Amino acid sequence: MADPRFSYVAVDLAGRRTKGVVVARDDAAAFEELKRDGLSPLRLKVQTKPEAGSRSKPLSHREAAEFLSSLAELLIAGADIRTALGILGSRFERTSVKRLSEQLAADIGGGEPLDVAFGRSFDRHQAFVAPMVAAGEAAGDLPGGLRRAADVISSRLKLRDQLASVMAYPTFVFLSAVGAVFVILLFIVPSIAPLAEQLGAAPPPAMAIMLGASNFLRGNLLALGLVALGTVLGLIAAGGAGLLSRPLEQLLLDGPMRRTARGLVFGSFALTLGTMVAAGAPISDALRLAMRSVPYKGVRRRLEPVLHAVRQGIYLSDALGEVRGFPSTVVRLAAVGEASNSVGTLLMRSGRMEEETALRRIETIGRIAGPAMIVVLGAMLGLLMAGLLTGVSQIGQSALT
Repeated sequence: MADPRFSYVAVDLAGRRTKGVVVARDDAAAFEELKRDGLSPLRLKVQTKPEAGSRSKPLSHREAAEFLSSLAELLIAGADIRTALGILGSRFERTSVKRLSEQLAADIGGGEPLDVAFGRSFDRHQAFVAPMVAAGEAAGDLPGGLRRAADVISSRLKLRDQLASVMAYPTFVFLSAVGAVFVILLFIVPSIAPLAEQLGAAPPPAMAIMLGASNFLRGNLLALGLVALGTVLGLIAAGGAGLLSRPLEQLLLDGPMRRTARGLVFGSFALTLGTMVAAGAPISDALRLAMRSVPYKGVRRRLEPVLHAVRQGIYLSDALGEVRGFPSTVVRLAAVGEASNSVGTLLMRSGRMEEETALRRIETIGRIAGPAMIVVLGAMLGLLMAGLLTGVSQIGQSALT
């Protein structure tokens, strides 16, 4: 039987902390092996093969926000990180939170840097958590970094809920109208077609169009359904492969809704950057970490020159002003902040202003879209029914004459 592997954290002769793996028959032999190498072990733990599926699943956004804010509160109260994680693991009833707490405690106890441990435990949709933890640790304010990560998740949840609330009514109206059109073409129009054939009268143009559409739809319903299903599956596959991300990002940032999309994306970036700078992180490090927190590759590509420019000594406001589509309000307040030595605070304020302005635009669009869609779709259905009834009336009159 092969000797077990032991992971260790130790201090070398120069006083530097190091970690690694040593193979030995037992922990005493592993300890002696490390001593011979000039290392003073601080922690020694036998490695076990991870069970399939033992890694905790990513938390939902609400669970992640609650977990991070609770962890921050425990650290503020004076608990160390491992004790706080142990308390959270015992407090939460949800298995996913318990396993995440145990996983983080094991990784951190094994010598993993905090940002690496958190980056491994949160999925790609919450990738900004690790940079914010790193920024908080670098600024000596780990609870603040955890709180800011929780605030970002909470703001995204609020945005998602608002979007769902705004778009629910127009979507319901649209789907109801589409369903009504299908009912008319699949059931009502075909019931009138035999009448026109029996009377031998030529249907009027409007009714002839509806009869043709009904016949086409009924004759090709299965094929059309398969095409629609294939299109949906193809879009899902393309989205999973990342093929749609770039065109969708370009449509959002440069399309008809560009002001709203830019306000949300760049406003969130400015808010994240401002919180890191206000916490004491160096501007170049804060930029690098804030860019990592942006979920869109296209936006990160636009922001990359900012980091290079700032490292070359160019003012942050001047570098941000060169980014295509970056909100001018943020640029102006960043310049004021640079002149008054309060750039972090003013970046936070301007980022929040851009997000709130974008949300107000979305709410306004939603309030207008619902009634407008009702009017348009109501008129469309009215025209269909008017054409249908007029056609029946003209066929009857033709038959009588």
